[in-house]
Amino acid sequence: MIGGGIVGWSTALELLERDPRRRVVVVDDARTGRATDAGAGIATPFTRRDMGEDWAATMFAAMRTYAALLPRLRDAGLEPGHEVVGKLLVAADDVEAAQLPEVLRRAQAQVAELGAVGIGAPELIDEAAVRSLHPLLGTVEAALLLPEVAQVDGRALTAALRRRARILGATERVGSAELLVSGDQLRGVRVDADVIASDAVVLAAGAWTERLLSPHGLSGGIYPQRGQIAHARIDRATPLPIAGGFDPTYLLCFGGGRLVFGPTREDDSGFEEAPTVGALHAMLERARRLAPGIAAARWLEIRSGLRPMSRDGVPTIGAFEHLPGLVLATGLGAQGLTVGPHVGGWAAQLADGEAPPVPVAFSPQRWVG
Repeated sequence: MIGGGIVGWSTALELLERDPRRRVVVVDDARTGRATDAGAGIATPFTRRDMGEDWAATMFAAMRTYAALLPRLRDAGLEPGHEVVGKLLVAADDVEAAQLPEVLRRAQAQVAELGAVGIGAPELIDEAAVRSLHPLLGTVEAALLLPEVAQVDGRALTAALRRRARILGATERVGSAELLVSGDQLRGVRVDADVIASDAVVLAAGAWTERLLSPHGLSGGIYPQRGQIAHARIDRATPLPIAGGFDPTYLLCFGGGRLVFGPTREDDSGFEEAPTVGALHAMLERARRLAPGIAAARWLEIRSGLRPMSRDGVPTIGAFEHLPGLVLATGLGAQGLTVGPHVGGWAAQLADGEAPPVPVAFSPQRWVG
């Protein structure tokens, strides 16, 4: 595996759980700006914006993966940082409230087709119910409640996956990796001055995917999108439901009172990951409109990372026809913490030469020629 984020370590763990006798190496250069470390932590199979059938089926399947993975981690004494808190899509006025029935209809249709794991039974709730669930919110007409959506600490989850994989035998190399390709044969990976021969390489390098592929005339269709997210703290022991409005703003409140709000989506960022004053101002302004109750929160930090975005809006998962053994697992965009463990499972199956139900539209072959 090249890449030590949520996908890389999910793949490593899956490979070792499938066959603990094999050698699994995770290579990571410990760079800052990794999307896993900066992500807000929303794990939901449903989004207000319709992302298409393939994405919907993948996100709902990812909830079943979580349901199977979390007990295994906890049984091993590891805390994955995952908690079911529910999610509110908040309508601030009559115009937004009028849109909620159609969003509810689509959510119910997906639940009927794809299952209720990770979402529950969607329902519309009135202003009084919203305020009883989330006292920090401002003007509210109504909301759509998804009662079983979870929030997840990406750093805690990745640490748990890493710890479990290492217990099972995974090794870790810190360094700069490059693919070793000879003609149409994948030979392995060079890490600084050392060569690691391998039967398969899973490329889970996120926003830096193209830097590894381009020397070989390949592409995964990936570009970096900077996302900035603000953190603050209030005096509250228990979490609140995730809240979001009809603009891109969301607010999470973890146990212990840590607030997370944002985000930005900066397609012109390149690989510049540093947070900016302009983004902070915009996030504070939007978040206070959604939830005036955050005004008294104590400031903590901004986290900034580079999302691996796909140029056509869907992930790149699979192998190139002419280069067997190289598996791409990237392009998850803002859904990395939702589908990362599931995509890691797919990547492990692909590395074993199997054919998991990855949508054809996700194939890296679309970027060839």
